[in-house]
Amino acid sequence: MMGRDNNNATKTLKYCFETKKGYGCDRFLKWQQLEDDYLIDDKLTAQVEVEIMKMSGYGKKRIRKFDESQKEVSDVVVVVQDAKFYVLKMYLAAQSPFFKTLFLGNFSESGKSELTLSGIDSNDFQRFLEVLYGESAIDDSTIEGILLVADMYDTSIVVRKCEEFLMEKSKKNLKKKLLLSTQYCLEKLKTQCLSVIHNIYDVRVFLPGDLSDLDPSDVLAILQKCVSHAGVSDEQW
Repeated sequence: MMGRDNNNATKTLKYCFETKKGYGCDRFLKWQQLEDDYLIDDKLTAQVEVEIMKMSGYGKKRIRKFDESQKEVSDVVVVVQDAKFYVLKMYLAAQSPFFKTLFLGNFSESGKSELTLSGIDSNDFQRFLEVLYGESAIDDSTIEGILLVADMYDTSIVVRKCEEFLMEKSKKNLKKKLLLSTQYCLEKLKTQCLSVIHNIYDVRVFLPGDLSDLDPSDVLAILQKCVSHAGVSDEQW
């Protein structure tokens, strides 16, 4: 950050972008200091240097087509953002109570040949469908989007496959897995995460930083394990 009289502020950090959300330095400078020392003529000047160490998942090829080439073997078009997905009503209905109600219930949508879904990303829906149709589309770069869609549309088979991936193959850190286990009620994953925490040393190694973003019940469970390992009885605690 370029300041007055060459009083510059520098911050260096390393970060892994696992989602499309942005990332910033919330503790870089206090707002008042920013205004006093770095806002010159109502302008803020910053120089940013970015080095990409490794990329994965970006621009990933689609494993299975759901475009117009599938028109002859589909009976409904699902529109997500600007993308159209040609799918079978009965197949989706068999896997998801949401789609079963939508396609077979007493709704106006049940008779339509095209319907729109909102609140999700088209790439996430593509990966979700690929998993639903038996493809291996789950990896660390796609799993959060797939889980979001699978949870929204109550598709237990996809949720289960995501949980299995997180337990067996994912390289995500334990804290992230624990957060996902709480967000999507993945009890087997949560049990696995908590099983490696026995004492305060484990907390420092596997759950570095602030624990305030964890679910209070998870923090309590971790605290109880640490207290138990230290030999403190329930009465003493």
